[in-house]
Amino acid sequence: MTEILAPVGNFDMLKAAVVNGADSIYVGLPRFSARAKAANFNNEQLKDAIDYAHLYGVKVYVAINTIIKNEEIDDALSEAKNALKNNADALILQDLGLSELIRKDCPDAVLHASTQMGVHNLEGAIVAKQLGFSRVILSRETLLEDIIKIKKNIDIEVECFVQGALCIAFSGNCYFSSLASGFSGNRGKCMQLCRKSYSAIINGKPFESGYLLSAKDLMLADKIDELVNAGVDSFKIEGRLRRPEYVAETVRVYKKALNGTLDDKDLVSLKKVFNRGDYTKGHLFNATNKILDIDIASNKGIYVGKVIKLHGNSATTNVRLNKGDGIKFLRNGKEVGGASIKQTGNVTGFEGNVKIGDEVYLTTDDEFNRQVMARERKLPVSIDMDLDSEIINAKYSLVSVSLNIKNILPARNLPITEADIMGNFNKSELFYVDSVKLSGKPSFMKKADLNALRRETYEELKSKIINDYKILSNSMRSTLFMSDIISSDIGNLLHDKPIYQVSSVDQITDEMQIIAVNPEEYSVEYLSKFYKYYDRAILNLPNIARGKDMAILKEIVDKCDFAGYIINNLYGLEIVRGKPAILGCGMNIVNDVLSVPKIYSVESDTVLKNGYVYAKGNLPLMHFCHCEKKELINGCKNCNGYDITLLYENMKYKIRRYKIYYCYSQLLNCANLNVPRANMNKIVIDLSYEKAMSDTKGNYGRGLK
Repeated sequence: MTEILAPVGNFDMLKAAVVNGADSIYVGLPRFSARAKAANFNNEQLKDAIDYAHLYGVKVYVAINTIIKNEEIDDALSEAKNALKNNADALILQDLGLSELIRKDCPDAVLHASTQMGVHNLEGAIVAKQLGFSRVILSRETLLEDIIKIKKNIDIEVECFVQGALCIAFSGNCYFSSLASGFSGNRGKCMQLCRKSYSAIINGKPFESGYLLSAKDLMLADKIDELVNAGVDSFKIEGRLRRPEYVAETVRVYKKALNGTLDDKDLVSLKKVFNRGDYTKGHLFNATNKILDIDIASNKGIYVGKVIKLHGNSATTNVRLNKGDGIKFLRNGKEVGGASIKQTGNVTGFEGNVKIGDEVYLTTDDEFNRQVMARERKLPVSIDMDLDSEIINAKYSLVSVSLNIKNILPARNLPITEADIMGNFNKSELFYVDSVKLSGKPSFMKKADLNALRRETYEELKSKIINDYKILSNSMRSTLFMSDIISSDIGNLLHDKPIYQVSSVDQITDEMQIIAVNPEEYSVEYLSKFYKYYDRAILNLPNIARGKDMAILKEIVDKCDFAGYIINNLYGLEIVRGKPAILGCGMNIVNDVLSVPKIYSVESDTVLKNGYVYAKGNLPLMHFCHCEKKELINGCKNCNGYDITLLYENMKYKIRRYKIYYCYSQLLNCANLNVPRANMNKIVIDLSYEKAMSDTKGNYGRGLK
């Protein structure tokens, strides 16, 4: 049965998810969670949260899904063990080193591969399963055809995002925030620089400023049938930083969608709780879909009316607004003002440059939110009281408890009745009585004694339900580890020599003993140009390979005799299996747990010694599946490439295009990485990207937050 998986950042959100019918929830801890700004749950709170969810039969997945530094490994492993001790149903992980340690210490643990791991095709899912993951949380860029391939060819659970914020960059491979500030998205501390306003120069011509990197929110409620038919096991709602009302309503709507009862009013209610950009279907059905909203980067709300009169700092609208509502004013699609409604009516003060005719969008519907949060969910209980034997039995589903009844007195006037018991036992936030059976001699109980009996009975029943909850063990247990999958033969080729990365043959010089090829076109024809250097050349495999891309990459591996490969995504390990390979920057390694050939992440804040260091060169801050040219100017027809530079303050970010079957692009840094190379021999010098104007040390010596 497909599950609805809800985001939970605090206890109010937890209750909202459970009350509205979530089948499972995902939560974070104060450390090592990809949403560090959420309230999250400490160890004591986590136990309470898990117990509350399990009371209703709701699964709890604990996200320990950041990259982990060497000095943090022990703490992260301890947090994982504690979550399992508190009966977490699964752990969501990104760091491959941490996942290996957990598998060795806790072999029964159910592990889910975080979306930050970037699994998006069959080959990646195969490797994830071999590494002990029972579920892959697919990157948001995954195509429907690739989901179908995964479910037809491998026994692994698939989780798919259906609602919420989209990262514009490919999952797990955005380094913009990290290299700009030290606050890493892969550490849960993204600065959301994609939501800033940029201007651009496109093919030499200025382009108006706007939110040129800001993606719309994802909404797939009306596409659920296609995902069910594809075999998706879990529908994931994004939003651990959003309000409880958002959690409540999205869960309700997606439950209806799954049950086949969705209507247009439900889609309107989704917009009421949060709407960025009037939504997108993402890349599920279109590999290079347009997904940007360059006019508004935050909640747009829903259209409700217009401004019909202005007088001073007050605006009159043609719609009645309620005290507590929030609105935005839009003109030609752009936000020009806003207001918090202080008094019910159609007149409000405002901030901004508002004019007659401006559109009014409702961003907070106070009455709607109150109705959403007033919903309740209680568990049905049957009560059986035998006054002769002085025993009470309470039963929920297959769980029952029996207690002795204290302080029963002979009835002098009004004996206790079934209605009395039902009325008293319905005074609970967790349970309601659906049937009462009363037997035995007429008796009387003081109100205080009956209240105490209710509390004791429900506490026993609650504990029994939670204790009887069954935690599943890992059905995907594997004996393979990364060292079993990746070939170590590449060490015989590299011998710790510097790696020079190039994009074209004419960049190669005699001093380059080891060459990494990072082409702008992945094809046998283009890469055959490097045939003279195959004995010392390794191919940098792209971070993303979807749909028809894979056949092209497999043909390259088969026909181009490269000496080895740089792996930037799990899929690469499958298509080059048995050939020399080294883990690349795209694998986000910042610790030394994995004893395999590796290039450390460009996010690393120290010069680690047991692998290669990306020491010099410009590098991608983001990897894109959408096309900025298609988004901002026109489509793909007769495209011969483009020259795009994004501008923010005094910084210039070039966009580099490359092609497999589909076109992809990368946002290059405004500065070249130039790490001091004292005491380093394992270095990567990258010449494959256009050189920027200035230099940076990145996070080295600054600290990775």
